[in-house]
Formats: sequence, structure tokens, C-alpha cells
Amino acid sequence: MKIIKTIVVLALLSGVTLFGAKLYTQNKSDELSGTIDQLNPLVTEGVVYVKTKKADSINSYGITTYKQQTFDKDGQQKELTFTADHELITDRYLKIYNKGAHVETFEEVSRETVPEKALQQLNK
Repeated sequence: MKIIKTIVVLALLSGVTLFGAKLYTQNKSDELSGTIDQLNPLVTEGVVYVKTKKADSINSYGITTYKQQTFDKDGQQKELTFTADHELITDRYLKIYNKGAHVETFEEVSRETVPEKALQQLNK
């Protein structure tokens, strides 16, 4: 009986911790939040779109960092920080595969493939 109680308590604590971590990272785009979201099974994967801009920073190895507002297919906004191994051409559209604040990968797409509601937000 003691083992069952211990298992139940640990399961509840784990659930509360994961849910709390999801809430903590919900509106953040920093590296820590990205790592937490990557590991948290409660955070869902998604796709967002962005129109590229000049890099926010470039390190000594040529890695560029971008912090931008992105939009999903419904036009919902989310700030993301992502990196590239080179400077991206500005005013191009990217489709970003993410899990919360964690950017899995991205690809350049044509304007025609960007969902209408996202495109409206990106071109304001």
C-alpha cells in the first residue's frame, strides 16, 4: 500500500511540474524555455511563419540569431528566437517547425504557401 501511495504522489508531482513548466514557458522565447519545451511532453508541436529580417546578432562563428514575431495559420502571434548558420536573405518567408519556444527546423517557402491569416499579419 505504501508503494502505491508513493507512486501516486510522484505521478501527481510530475504532472504538476510538467504543467507548471508549460505555463512558465508559454510566452517566452529564450534558450532555457526552448530547452524546457523540447523535453516537456505536454507541449505540442506546431508550425508558424515569419518574414525574415536583418539578424539581431552574429557571433564570431557566423551563427546568426533572430528574435521575431511569428504567426500560425490562424494568425495567432508567438515570439520566437531562432538561429541560422548564415545570414538569411531579408523579406523571405520561412515556415518554422516548433515545439513551444523550441525551434526544430525551418525552411524557406513561397508567399503563396503561407496561410492567408498568417500572411495578413506578416505584411502589416
